[in-house]
Amino acid sequence: MSVFQSILKIAVLWPLCLAATLQAGELRIETDVFSGDTEESINHTITLFDSETVYDFVDKTEQVIVFRLPTSSHAGQFILLDLKTKRRTELSTDKIEVLIDKLSKWALEQKDPMLKFSAKPMFEETFEAGTGQLTLDNAQWKYTVATVPAEDDRTLENYRQFMDWYTRLNVMMYASPPPGPRLALNAALKKHGVVPVEIRRTVDSDSEMLRATHLFTWRLSREDRAQVEQVRKQLASFEKVDNKDFLASRVGKDIVRGQSK
Repeated sequence: MSVFQSILKIAVLWPLCLAATLQAGELRIETDVFSGDTEESINHTITLFDSETVYDFVDKTEQVIVFRLPTSSHAGQFILLDLKTKRRTELSTDKIEVLIDKLSKWALEQKDPMLKFSAKPMFEETFEAGTGQLTLDNAQWKYTVATVPAEDDRTLENYRQFMDWYTRLNVMMYASPPPGPRLALNAALKKHGVVPVEIRRTVDSDSEMLRATHLFTWRLSREDRAQVEQVRKQLASFEKVDNKDFLASRVGKDIVRGQSK
């Protein structure tokens, strides 16, 4: 049995044990990112969904990211907290969207094929309902994804929205290429009603593969709730600063996380 099949077998079984205690709107995701098939994680995060708010805890950066989902009357909002300096900054999804739109239009006019592709990717998509394997394939970029069915439609939609906006935030913060490929993957996951338990991403045939594993739990624990409550206190007490000052203090501390979710 391959590593891919083993992960898939485990991931298919454990959500069934949680069905009886499922509570809509709650979700816990534990993520590890690896370089190739190495066993040592290069990035570890815990992401907690509590109703309409998401809390993302990054182990190695002393940073917490809070995301408030957009509504019909209000834009979404990211709040970045620096635990060391006790400062925070805010970015609206409206601002992020404007900047990403400008970047994508600029990229389409460039000669670099990867920039063009990232702005408007075209994939050949295959999904095997029996195994849950999803593939998005292109000569320049490939995703191979092990998936399981989502346990709750509402939380699946919240997950998709968070991932879409988080992907755009990453691009804006780290001057990365446009987020088209990951947005295409997010859309495919939503279409098939599944969540990823392992993502393998290869960019160009000679590039090193990145791998991310995700453990989904469809309910928050007592410890998770305590973490959420601590962040709520920090939101009230941390000094609010503008984006430029906050990001300047983070230079050299953050990990580029485009693959980490």
